[in-house]
Amino acid sequence: MNFTATISTQRLKPQAFEQLKNKTMTSSNNKPEIETFPLISVIIVNYNGLRFLENCLASLKKQTYPANRFEIIVVDNGSADDSIAFIRNNSPEVKIIEARKNLGFAAGNNLGFKHAKGDFFALLNNDTEVPENWLSALADSMLKSKSIGLVTCKILFHGDRQTINSTGLELLSDGRGSDRGFREKDSGQYNQIEDVFGACGASVLLRKEMLTDIGYFDERLFMYYEDLDLAWRAKLRNWRCVYTPETVVYHIHCGSSGEWSNFFTYHVERNRALVCVKNAPLGMALRCVSIVAIKSCIRIIQGLFMGIVQREKIKIAKTYFHVLISLLYNLPSFIKTRYSIQNSRKTSRGEFKKWLGKQTKSPENSAPELRRCA
Repeated sequence: MNFTATISTQRLKPQAFEQLKNKTMTSSNNKPEIETFPLISVIIVNYNGLRFLENCLASLKKQTYPANRFEIIVVDNGSADDSIAFIRNNSPEVKIIEARKNLGFAAGNNLGFKHAKGDFFALLNNDTEVPENWLSALADSMLKSKSIGLVTCKILFHGDRQTINSTGLELLSDGRGSDRGFREKDSGQYNQIEDVFGACGASVLLRKEMLTDIGYFDERLFMYYEDLDLAWRAKLRNWRCVYTPETVVYHIHCGSSGEWSNFFTYHVERNRALVCVKNAPLGMALRCVSIVAIKSCIRIIQGLFMGIVQREKIKIAKTYFHVLISLLYNLPSFIKTRYSIQNSRKTSRGEFKKWLGKQTKSPENSAPELRRCA
């Protein structure tokens, strides 16, 4: 199915045209970037997300960005809840790619990339709602320089629109990723345009040229930390990630998978170690792997000795047993990938010190951790 967007141009606001039409920008290498409404492919990975699709797709139909300059692609990971039928009946302009099985976030988006026609790819979670200026604001920021490879924006919780989900990704000294501002009240403290380490995968605009340079998402990760991995590789190749407060996204946190469920815990704990192995300075990588391995052993021992009294300990022990086994199994291939990445890097190790966020705890976020839930 090859549908293109057919949204009425009557919804377009005049200022959106003025911001982007025949725009000429100067990149960091002093070469102008001339764009007239670059083609954008909006990619949504869906797995049994029927309950979210109506609001998500309805908000995309209200975009002020020219309707003939963006396409909507839904990659369906083998949903069994009539998601595909709903899209066909209510949004025939949407291009549907049926994966027929759950590929996860990484491979699902990669499949979308391969079918996308755009110069920029806008990734959006299915459990989100966006305002009318979402695409225009992201594109406006991207066009400011050819050195910008990723653009992110303010993400607020759908159920509490005064509380922050993410304003970009931070890198912690132990190798973890953290959503900047997670669970803070939005009082304007992140209302300035600035460079950040990375972008939350729930809403991000990617430059196709950057993906050609650094590669797509690592499908071995399946889900979680794939956005931090992409941020690492972009930074190592000297691509910028810019945060703009000019638009927002409303996100139903962990809409498709429960936070700290066994599935969530397994992928978060394993993947943060593997991502460090690929990308981080050697000391940080060794420290991160050691922390995950030791933590896994402790949880396994707790399950063995306390599982009789606390049955939940047995479930946790099983999860961390799988974390440890999978980590050891995947280490050789990730070490091999590390050599390739490190040999092609353009930035020095010293430059990463400025991106390390403070590893602190607060009442709003007592356990800082990467929180992009699918």
